[in-house]
Amino acid sequence: MQLFVTVLVKGEYMPKILKKLSDNNFHGSVLTTMSIKDALLNSNIDEGPVFGGISRVVNYTQDSRPMLFIVVKDDEEVKTLGKLVNEATNGIADKGFMYSVPVNFAEGI
Repeated sequence: MQLFVTVLVKGEYMPKILKKLSDNNFHGSVLTTMSIKDALLNSNIDEGPVFGGISRVVNYTQDSRPMLFIVVKDDEEVKTLGKLVNEATNGIADKGFMYSVPVNFAEGI
């Protein structure tokens, strides 16, 4: 089994990706994420003396990034998912990235 993950820079392509995946009988989960930089800048942790001053001057607002998770049984399905995401985005480059990792255990799928 494989976990297929797609992370988009912006969410504008997600509806088209989800439609394409649903039409091809793939189902998963979508979560929103934020970059580590954005998370640190928006945290309640005291900032260092040098970087704290800079972060008050520079505006680092960033939209959340949608992240798609799908567990599939074999490598062929991963290839199909990659093809569908590329079709929906006209190529993922500069719009996000995708990857897969092996799943050693799954229950209830």
